[in-house]
Amino acid sequence: MGSNGSERILVAGGAGFVGSALVRLLADQGHRVVVLDNFFSGVRENVADLAGDVRVVDRDVLDDEALDELFREEEPERVYNLIGDTFVPSAYLHPRRFFRINTEGCLNLLLAAARHGIRRMVYVSSTEVYGRARELPIREDAALLPVNTYAVSKLAADRLCATFFHEHDVPVVIARIFNAYGPRETQPYVVPEIIRQLARGPVVRLGDASARRDLTFVEDTARGLDALMGSDLPDGEAFHVGSGVAYEIAEVARVCGRLMAHDDVRIELDERRLRRYEIDEFRCDASKLGSATGWRPAVPLEEGLRRTIDWYEANGRTWSWESWCPDGVTINALQARAATDAPAGATLG
Repeated sequence: MGSNGSERILVAGGAGFVGSALVRLLADQGHRVVVLDNFFSGVRENVADLAGDVRVVDRDVLDDEALDELFREEEPERVYNLIGDTFVPSAYLHPRRFFRINTEGCLNLLLAAARHGIRRMVYVSSTEVYGRARELPIREDAALLPVNTYAVSKLAADRLCATFFHEHDVPVVIARIFNAYGPRETQPYVVPEIIRQLARGPVVRLGDASARRDLTFVEDTARGLDALMGSDLPDGEAFHVGSGVAYEIAEVARVCGRLMAHDDVRIELDERRLRRYEIDEFRCDASKLGSATGWRPAVPLEEGLRRTIDWYEANGRTWSWESWCPDGVTINALQARAATDAPAGATLG
């Protein structure tokens, strides 16, 4: 998309994990980038002191008046929607919040796009919409069988996008991203949690360490979203952004351990980290996007983990989420997080 010259681009949820990587990419391409975030899970430091033409706007996607005002002010040509409440265990405790942010927030952006007119929107959906897939690798036409509240809220938004394309002519395409990892993680996902624990010693306490996940370095994920936005792939449809390789969580922990000078990593079961309904494996077929755009992940797993660890070491050995979950995922921390009077909109972690 960068070859098309400078455009006005709105990144909703741009202070989040994937969002901030995308903002950096777009700014480097010379675009005018507006970050919409209310900093519930987004982090101001993720979008601070960026080179290029970047404006950060602290507003809530559930505030229709504020959203309309922003569209009038900036007249965005393209919109990326990365708004989301994303940490699956929290959805068990606060389902209403997840539907407001993930589903109603998406609806509000679609309505604003319909009112003000845009060239295209990319909605960032989730691998979780497939649930326990019947066949691997997962194709875009696989059955949609979500098994947790987060996934259902994301699927509702995913299908809203398709409906708004057909009913309201909103030019929106759906990106179903698989597990991204890298610097600036904003939620206690498995890779940053592994790194956090290994910084303190060779023991890693995990949930299902035999689960396999399709891991993509966050900068590659951002490039995939950019490729989809600039492609001729049809609006109203969904496309995968993922590596196509499934890695066992235990092996990821061992690679991180080796990179962090632990010769013998001991993995222990922590039942508090188990999901209510475990999914054994996510692995995608991203050939539709790759064939149309030439996009492929460029960063191998070990290099991506090294870059993530280096960032962690250079930034005080701490993740932003440790302010509310200092010892990783615990029921007490999640209950406290769910009980907060949180802002209405959160950002994709």
